[in-house]
Amino acid sequence: MRFFVFLMCFLTAAAIARPINDGNKLYAAGDYAGALEKYMKAREAEPANPMLFYNIGTCQYKLGNFEEAKKELESAVRMPDKKMAAKAAYNLANTYFRVGEKAPEGKESERIAAWRESIAYLKKAIDLDNDFENAKKNVEIVQRKLKEELDKQKENKKQDQNNEQKQPPLSDKAKQVLARALQLCKDGKYAEGKQMLENLIAEDETAGQLSGHVQRIDDIIEIKAGRKPKAKIDASNTDNDLEVI
Repeated sequence: MRFFVFLMCFLTAAAIARPINDGNKLYAAGDYAGALEKYMKAREAEPANPMLFYNIGTCQYKLGNFEEAKKELESAVRMPDKKMAAKAAYNLANTYFRVGEKAPEGKESERIAAWRESIAYLKKAIDLDNDFENAKKNVEIVQRKLKEELDKQKENKKQDQNNEQKQPPLSDKAKQVLARALQLCKDGKYAEGKQMLENLIAEDETAGQLSGHVQRIDDIIEIKAGRKPKAKIDASNTDNDLEVI
């Protein structure tokens, strides 16, 4: 497996304030928290210094504070020096890539969006510096990762559709029992309705899909008894209708 290539270029200059120099030394020693503290102190005197946006963003990246890194590097990308702006865009692309990597299970749309942003900033870095070889390599890597994620999402969606199609329709008996069970629930007889559905599921092979009804009735019983529902609500599919593909 080819790993994603990162170039965390670090800015220095001869005629800059001492706190920045001190921060540079700490950064070079791997003390990113210490370097960040020095850069933040330097910002008090030079709040608009674009190099501080870059250095602070780079430290935040190294510390795993990706949201903070994004804010700083987005400002650094606007530096008038194209070479430096290209490096800022490159680091910002790396940040978005890591944000996508950390997207939790069930939030694939967030991962896809972050990786698309990563590609956009890598292309911006190349536009600003046509000789930026690492940016060109990373574009290929992120595009491949994005395609894999999109293909995976398409396959999962296809499998879900196939599973739904394979689900046998409810038998006439199951429909009748379901109607009676729901009526019992409307009348407040939840335990009876639940038992009726459980018996049906055990006897009728088409009734397996009604297990969700049983769980919901059980949750109502628990709530009315002053207890918390036994099962957690499954919210894993709440963003599946966003049509990100």
